[in-house]
Parts: sequence; structure tokens; C-alpha cells
Amino acid sequence: MSKLSGRGWLFALFLIFIFAVVHIHGIHTSYMRDDEEIAFRTTNNDLGYTIWYQAYQDVHAPLWFSSFWLWRQFMGSTEFIARVYSIFLSLLTLTLVYRLSRQWFHSAWVGWAAIAVLSANAYFYIYTQEIRPYALNMLVATLSMSLFYRWLQQRTYRAALLYGLTVAWMLYQHYFLMFLVMVQALYLLLVHRPDRHLLRQIIAAWALAFVLWLPWLPIFINQIKTLIEIESEFGNARGVAGIGSTTEPTTLDAVRRLFNLMTSGQPILYLIGIALGWYYAWRTSTYRLLLFWAFAVPVLALLINLVFSVYTPRYITYLIIGFALLIGVGLSHLSYRFRAIALVAFVGISFWSLPSQFPVKRIAYRPLFQQLAAASRPGDMMLMERANLTDNVVLWQLANYLPPYLYTTYTDQLAEALPSRRVWFVTGDWFNEQVRADFEQLEQSHPLQQVIGDCNVRWCYLIQLMEAPPLQTPHIFGQVLPFWGIDLDTLTPRSLQARLWWRTETPPPQDYSIGLHLLNAAGELVAQSDGVIQHYATTQVNTSAMQLGQIYIDHRSLTLPPALPSGDYQLVLVVYDWQTGERLLLEDGLDYLLLQTITLPITAQN
Repeated sequence: MSKLSGRGWLFALFLIFIFAVVHIHGIHTSYMRDDEEIAFRTTNNDLGYTIWYQAYQDVHAPLWFSSFWLWRQFMGSTEFIARVYSIFLSLLTLTLVYRLSRQWFHSAWVGWAAIAVLSANAYFYIYTQEIRPYALNMLVATLSMSLFYRWLQQRTYRAALLYGLTVAWMLYQHYFLMFLVMVQALYLLLVHRPDRHLLRQIIAAWALAFVLWLPWLPIFINQIKTLIEIESEFGNARGVAGIGSTTEPTTLDAVRRLFNLMTSGQPILYLIGIALGWYYAWRTSTYRLLLFWAFAVPVLALLINLVFSVYTPRYITYLIIGFALLIGVGLSHLSYRFRAIALVAFVGISFWSLPSQFPVKRIAYRPLFQQLAAASRPGDMMLMERANLTDNVVLWQLANYLPPYLYTTYTDQLAEALPSRRVWFVTGDWFNEQVRADFEQLEQSHPLQQVIGDCNVRWCYLIQLMEAPPLQTPHIFGQVLPFWGIDLDTLTPRSLQARLWWRTETPPPQDYSIGLHLLNAAGELVAQSDGVIQHYATTQVNTSAMQLGQIYIDHRSLTLPPALPSGDYQLVLVVYDWQTGERLLLEDGLDYLLLQTITLPITAQN
């Protein structure tokens, strides 16, 4: 390998490394959808079950699911690791794309440009993180095109049969890769115009692929019958064959949305790049092969969709490889001084457009439940109201991101949640009348403490902590001011943070001052916080102004003096007339309530 060639590879690998870093960092922006959960569920058992499920319970080819099962055995089963698998396959694809550019165009620059364009393309970016077959689709499609072109150059049976192996691989990988085989056939017949020698070789290659795929053919036929039956049962059938499922009809709007996705929302920019390549390289056979790859695949898919309604944009993601190489060819023919500027501008605009192409209907369950897990504690209860408890995606997220003590205690019945002190009110339908009514009923005894989630134009999912007072029976100061307990939230060598709970059913006759005091062993005051109720630390409430039956949460902070001697300290609560200093007595006749004994210095146990 020459020095120039070696430097080309080094820069290509550098670009691929940058791609890997960006995509791995971007995993946190990818949220699970139904099909991704199915990928986990169908690969939870042994390999035999995984293949059987695809054959008789689903309608997919088995190869990717088998490879994903194998990946899980060696690498793990977290969502992060699963997405890394797709990214890893994409890295192999980019490496092959660069090799393809050297093979077809003898140009490192075409490969660099193609890698950069793909890295910033929405179509490629989104589906190279999916826990589905699409990343492997792109890899095997690129390999097949490479070996197809190699066969056309070498014209040997060996090269033809190697290409035939990739056809068999594609048939076991994803049925929509058959469109690429059809494109290869069209190119061969319409552009290359093969002689008898090449025809015999291609027939041998396809025959090999068919023989290898023959064991799966009866299963494939049965899958088609099953799909038609399912769609007919649910009334979703479209097309002459009656196949609809989650597919899209062939309309002008479908074409527009596909082209918008392929071009990252910048169709004019992409067309300029393709036009440049067309102008400089149209007469070359390799460029025309790229045109077939990029444009004939979606055209065939959308046309066949008129009869067999099977089209979904993500099924033909592999066409974007041809797109990127086309643009790479176009940019490579610009002057040496200008091409780098043009590529940076192209990639920059594509990256800027990326967020507008991201899926907008996926709820960010993972970060929401991760926040819930961090804020929860043993004994908490989850009340799931209209939060899609029948949705396997939700159940998967609950099982994988929540601690067992919380995941095993969820309910959808308000009556079951009411006895718990801390209730996480979870809903995906905040504007439902029954949901709001249940929330208001729960809030009477469990004031709102924390909100996780959001309601926006894309989705609404809220997780709200509702917390009841610590005590079921209050301590009553002066027979007028019931105290319902304390939560000691934080204790450090320098400070103490606590919440005092108050609720009264009779109006106090006057304003009282409330004191939270820390005393040493001799009963001497070392720290204090006195004053009116600091409701949620934001609103000052005089005792005479308390609303009957309302719970007030009094936030207090004590600053501890430096270098306090080691030993036990008593945290006590007093209520007194701020004008006279006279304290209110408790039922036992004491003028203070011992809340807790605190040992200094602070240890991990404390």
C-alpha cells in the first residue's frame, strides 16, 4: 500500500472514529419504540426460539434477530449495548463505503465525502441506532453492491458465486433487500447489456442464492398468508394483495416525506450535490450504477406498493449509501481549494437540520424512569393512571430502569395507592377528566412534592410525587396547632435541612412562632430556625391564616456552628407566642417535642 493510500485510510478511519463518538454520545437522544422492545422479547430465550418466533409468530427474516441474540450473549442486554451493536455495524458499513469509493472511483476524496455526508444524514443517523435490522441491511447491501461490481469487472464464476452468497444473505436478512437485487438485475440488463457468458454466470449466482434460501421459502409463503389474514381480520388491508399492516400508501405526500428524510430536510442542497456528480461523471458506468442504487430502489418499492402495500421508509434505508457516494463524486470534481469548503458547508447544514427529522412521537421513557429511580426510595408506590400499562414498551422500561421495590408495587387503582405515604402519580394522559379528578382527590392527603416529565406538543407524560405527612396521629401544641411529623432531608457537618408538616381543623386564635432547635447534652441551644411557616420554602404563612384541612409543609434550614464537639444532640420543636415568649404545651405537659437525636460528627450511617 502506497503512502498516499495509507494516509487516505488513516483519514477515513479518523472520520469513522468521529462518527462513532458522535453516535455513541447521541444514544441518549434515541428512545425505544414498539419494534425495538419486540427485538428484546423475541431474543430472550435460546436461538431456536428466536428463529421459530420470526418464522411463525412474526413476519421477518431471521438473520438479524439471530445475530442480535448472539450479540446479547457476549456483550449484554442493556438498551445502550443494543444500540452500540447497530452503531458497530454502521462503522463496518462506513469502512466498506470508503473501500468502495477506492474500488469504483480510485478516489480517497469520494470516500471521505461519502462518510461525512452519511454521518450527518438524518436517514442514516436515525436508523444506525435502531435496535432493528436496518444497520445490518445497509452493511450487507453495500457488500453486495461491491461484489456485484467486482463480478462485472472480473467476469469469473468465482466472483459471480461470491456475489450470489450476498444475495442469499440479503434474503435471510430482510425481505426488502430483494429490491436491491432487482435493481442490480435492471442495471445489468439495461446498462451493462450482458453477453451469454455473463448471463450464465448471473443465473448461476442467483441459482445458488435460491438454493440456499430454499429451506426458508415455505416459511416465507406462510408469513405472507398470515399477514394477509391478520390485516383482513383488523380491517387494515390495502393494495390488491390485501397487505397493509403499518405500511404507508404510495402517494405524492409519501414520496415527499421520503425525499425529505433522505436529504435531512435539505432537498435542494442534496440535488445540487447529485447534479454536480451527474455533470462530471454521468457517462461512467459506476456513476450510473450509483443512480440505480439511489433512485431505482425507492421507485421500485413505491410502485410495487401500489399492488402489495408493504412500503415503510425505514425498510429501504440502504439506498442512502448510493446517495452519499453520488454526492461524494460530485463534490470531488470541484476545484481542490473549494471542495473542502463545500463539504464542510454541506455537512454543517445537514447537521443543523438533523433535529427536525427526528421522530417526534416517541416518549422519553428512559430518562423519565431513570429520574424516578434516582428520586424514589423503598416503600414508595406507583399509581399508573392511563399510562399505557398494556404497552410492552412501557413495561420493558419499568422492568429495566426502576428498582425492584418500585417496579413490583405499581397499581392502577387509586384506592390501593391511598394508604401509602409516598405515591408516584404516573400518567400519559394528564388532560383526561378522570385522571385530574383522581389527582385532586389524592392531593387532599398527599400534597405534590416533585414533578418529572413534561407536556408539550410532541407528547405528554408526567411523573408526580405525592407525599402524605409522616404521622397518622398528630402532636397537638396548645390544643390548637397539630404537628404531623418531620422529614430530615439532609444532614451535613455544616447544615441541616428539614420539612415540618402542619394541618389544622380548627383556626388558631393568634399567630405563633415555630422554632426548630438543636440542643447539646447540657440542653444549651447551638442552632435554631424560628419564625412563621415557610410553606414549600417560598410562602410565609401565619398560623392564624392557615386554611382548615390544608397541609402546610414548613421548610427549615439550620446552619451548624463549626467545630461542634462530638456527641449526641437533640433536635426539638417548640411553638410559642412571639410577643410574650410563652410556649404552647403538648398533651404530656411538656413545652417542647423531641424530634430526633443526632450524633456528631456526621457518619455515613447518619
